[in-house]
Amino acid sequence: MASSSVAGEPKQSRPGFFKRSVQFFKDAWGELKRVRWPNRKELTSYTMVVMGTCIFIILLIFGFDLGISYVLELIGLR
Repeated sequence: MASSSVAGEPKQSRPGFFKRSVQFFKDAWGELKRVRWPNRKELTSYTMVVMGTCIFIILLIFGFDLGISYVLELIGLR
């Protein structure tokens, strides 16, 4: 008596793997067509912002590391 569907409702069949895969890629391609892609000037600007942020974070972590190393040396734990 263990049934996965509620009584009275027809069991809906799920499309096969291949059909679902094709539909996924059709939908994804449709979404990519609607994307507003940046022009060269915007892309260069965004790239510079990302690179600047990465360099800033690297220098910040490097500074913290040097500071902590210096403090550990002062208290004799290094």
